[in-house]
Amino acid sequence: MPRPTDTYTEPSRELPVIAEADVLVIGGGPGGIGAAVAAARNGAKTILVERFGSFGGTWTAGLLSAIMPFPFVKGIFQEVVDQWTKAGGWNPWGDNYGGGGTYDSEAAKVVLDRLVIKAGVTPYFFAHAVAVIREGARISGVIIESKEGRQVIRAKVVIDSSGDGDISALAGVPVEIGRAEDGAVQPMTMIFKMSGVDDAAAEAYRKTDYNLTNAWQAAKTRGEITVPREDVLVGRNPRAGEWNFNTTRIVHKDGTKLRDVTDAMIEGRRQVFEVASFMRRHIPGFEQAVVAETPPHIGVRETRRVRCDYTMSATDILDVPPAADCIARGNWFIDIHSPTGEGTERRHPPEGRWYEIPYRSLCAQGIDNLLVASRCIDTTHEAHAAVRITPQVMAIGQGAGTAAALAVRQGHHTTRGVDATQLRETLRRQGAFV
Repeated sequence: MPRPTDTYTEPSRELPVIAEADVLVIGGGPGGIGAAVAAARNGAKTILVERFGSFGGTWTAGLLSAIMPFPFVKGIFQEVVDQWTKAGGWNPWGDNYGGGGTYDSEAAKVVLDRLVIKAGVTPYFFAHAVAVIREGARISGVIIESKEGRQVIRAKVVIDSSGDGDISALAGVPVEIGRAEDGAVQPMTMIFKMSGVDDAAAEAYRKTDYNLTNAWQAAKTRGEITVPREDVLVGRNPRAGEWNFNTTRIVHKDGTKLRDVTDAMIEGRRQVFEVASFMRRHIPGFEQAVVAETPPHIGVRETRRVRCDYTMSATDILDVPPAADCIARGNWFIDIHSPTGEGTERRHPPEGRWYEIPYRSLCAQGIDNLLVASRCIDTTHEAHAAVRITPQVMAIGQGAGTAAALAVRQGHHTTRGVDATQLRETLRRQGAFV
């Protein structure tokens, strides 16, 4: 067995430059899609690199299936919901704007493909970013790796939408992980789908005698359930007979560690079938249901948080102070799933109010042309638990992509040179709520 101190010196080699762009976005999740589409629509030659074979990140590769309420997010995200609705892939909760809902993950893929391509973005699937080319305070390119080997993409502005802050960490930007006292992160969850559900029976149970949590707790007492979560989060998908579950909980794992993610996938699938067995035994409508799908990647709530020019804190979420450089708004609450087991901490902003996400929290420290546009923007552990919700992440991406395009168009040496007033006016004209 190799010792932890063993190393291998890789021989130097020349790498081909396969493309050049004004804006290079790494990661095709909600933030990356928002960033790439916004940059391209604002005139920037844009490339979007994604490690899976579809856009959407946690929406598709993670099977998230449910969108939490988004009353203060519009712009590109609202376009996505409108297109999901037209494709028959959206099941809204309440009104069609702001109420949240569930979506069909296959319809979502096609809609996102069309959105990205129509905007004029050049996509690359099945490619990982493995290194950056840093020249002083700038990143001149990113090294990707695929079936074709290692290749270089050069860009004037780079946007880190990796979710885990991969590009920022590779560039040497300071990062933090976990809560302040012990570095523990929120648990991972393997979302899954069950099909063959009797929708009428399940809905009747949910509406008239909805004691699913009591049944779950009783099963835990009997030793039927080992999942370290206190309740069952389940939603009905647009397809008849298909429901989604956000119920598994994998603790003490770091989503940036290879062995931890491997173990989490295995444990996640074990928990999936434990939950499914419980539903068949105890919940009306699920007697004949089966596990229809598990995702190719586990859902990760929290890993690195990238240090930028401003760190959002719980105060920014709960006291909702205005931000002169606000590029996105939200009202999802501080929602911390216990890093160690059962329990969920919830602290809400004032009812009917929004908090503002500043552009400063996207500008990576020490780099003039690197923006962060995913859940890993600069926040504390507490603020991260509110900001990380996908509609808000897509709005953050739209802000970052718009800023990147303005920086290129105006010839700024640094993304910090973008005028916040002009950025906000541009976002408003293009449908964002800022």
